[in-house]
Amino acid sequence: MNCLLIPLYIYPAPGAWKPLEDAIATHPNITFTIIINPGNGPGPSPLPDANYTREIPRLTRYANARVLGYVATTYARRDISLVRREIATYAAWPTTSSIPGLAVQGIFFDETPQQFSADAVMYLAELGGVVRTTWKSGYVCMIIHNPGAIPDSRYLSMADCTIVFEATYDTFLERHAAGLFAAIARDPRAQLGVLVHSVPDTVQGAQLHDLVAQVCRVADQVFITHLAVDYYAGFGGHWEEVLSGTAFD
Repeated sequence: MNCLLIPLYIYPAPGAWKPLEDAIATHPNITFTIIINPGNGPGPSPLPDANYTREIPRLTRYANARVLGYVATTYARRDISLVRREIATYAAWPTTSSIPGLAVQGIFFDETPQQFSADAVMYLAELGGVVRTTWKSGYVCMIIHNPGAIPDSRYLSMADCTIVFEATYDTFLERHAAGLFAAIARDPRAQLGVLVHSVPDTVQGAQLHDLVAQVCRVADQVFITHLAVDYYAGFGGHWEEVLSGTAFD
């Protein structure tokens, strides 16, 4: 099954998330892993605002959609008590609100380290334990780490998915041609993610299909957009093509 990783940093004004909801409904063979970020994390309140509480359940009602909450770690240097508090806030949404479907199924840890550090390992291990313990009842939770580049291999087993690339189309082609993904892509234990933005508008049709195939050979979770500015704040002009049978199915 194909997996799309969607950093959904679009404010959920009425109708703003509809292209994604429609895609989830019409592509049941694609698993959509969706990252929400109400306020650089869950926000300062026990619940996000009314637009989020209305729209999140519209996504989680689908079996092929899983919603994760964004949490920054500042490369394992952020005060861990603040991170734990944000995890707890996300986890409490179902009981705080009593709104069916207002829940996340795991955590997307942004800005995780690339270089090995024993302190960082302990930091991430503690957070992983918090997530696994918090969601142990009633949910299959997911943990994603985002170093944005290939990290020290000792980090890979600490997450269900690790983002090993987050940059432009041109940079992806350069790193792919240099063979940087080859060794890690051969490791069947590695659940990997790739986020490619700034794809030229000329990359369409068969060329887009080839790009998708190339990215999917590197990673299980993929995001591809032609947007070059605010690339996580919109769906882009080629959204439907990426979702089409030509590109993904």
